[in-house]
Amino acid sequence: MTSVPPLVSVIVPCYRVTAFIVEALEALRAQSFRDFETIVVNDGCPDTEALEQVLVPYRSEITYIKQENRGLSGARNTGLEAARGPLVALLDGDDVWNPNYLEVQVAYLREHPEVDVVYPNAVFIGETTWNGRIFRDMFPSRGDVTVHSLLSRECIVNVSVTGRRGTFLKVGLFDIELRSGEDWDIWLRMAKAGSRLAYHDHVLYQYRVRKGALSSDKLNLPRAGMAVLNKFLRRLDLDDEERRLTLRVLRDYQSQLSFVQGRIAAYRGNSREAISHLSQANEVMRSWRVGAAILMLRVAPWLLYHVIHRRYPTEYEFLH
Repeated sequence: MTSVPPLVSVIVPCYRVTAFIVEALEALRAQSFRDFETIVVNDGCPDTEALEQVLVPYRSEITYIKQENRGLSGARNTGLEAARGPLVALLDGDDVWNPNYLEVQVAYLREHPEVDVVYPNAVFIGETTWNGRIFRDMFPSRGDVTVHSLLSRECIVNVSVTGRRGTFLKVGLFDIELRSGEDWDIWLRMAKAGSRLAYHDHVLYQYRVRKGALSSDKLNLPRAGMAVLNKFLRRLDLDDEERRLTLRVLRDYQSQLSFVQGRIAAYRGNSREAISHLSQANEVMRSWRVGAAILMLRVAPWLLYHVIHRRYPTEYEFLH
């Protein structure tokens, strides 16, 4: 006899999260809403043996899939394809849901049948000065979630969403060519396809920031944004306003990349390279602080180097 499908399929991609996955799975055990399945996707973990040992107590509670590394997009797509529920919820293996996460998210979608995907608020945890701060205080969402608000970052969708599986299938799932920024890409495609994304302010999970994660790589972030925007520009169905906005935001990301490259060069004592990158960045940023740093790099680079290294012992601390 075929078992009755669950209402929700929870998809948990795993890659270098062995140290955190127990906390994530224990949070699933504690959910007040119980009509769900859990799909854990081992995305070519280099520590598969350790991961599988940690998963032993949970094997009767999860569907475990092992595959070669395909990135977050590929891991989530595998979970979406295997999902049996009409609703799907995305949980990264190093994040932690509150016990009422699914209860609140499912209730929202039931009460708002016109909404395809809903995202909650979160609190930062981990290796960040934002530890304990609320996600939406740092990255607000204002107004309706549209192509315009997604491009302008007036609405920033955190990835721990709950949505209708058919909405993901309709737009062709996550883009496996994007190793980062894949979530922003799919939200843009959903909005452009007419899907409805929404949010609420309930803090329902803990968003972990850690060294080695893609979201903590200051060079990766602007590069990923530029890749998403360049892809979006290739669409033939953009109107003039969408194309102008995309080009403007792309210029901002190029400036952010130059700014980070300039900071790295300054920390490493490469004053000429730092001046070049920071000057490019400041053509857009128009910041007096950046201008002052450029002046110091020209006049007394040794002094700036000394001040930076005295205050920030590591490059990671300087950039974060």
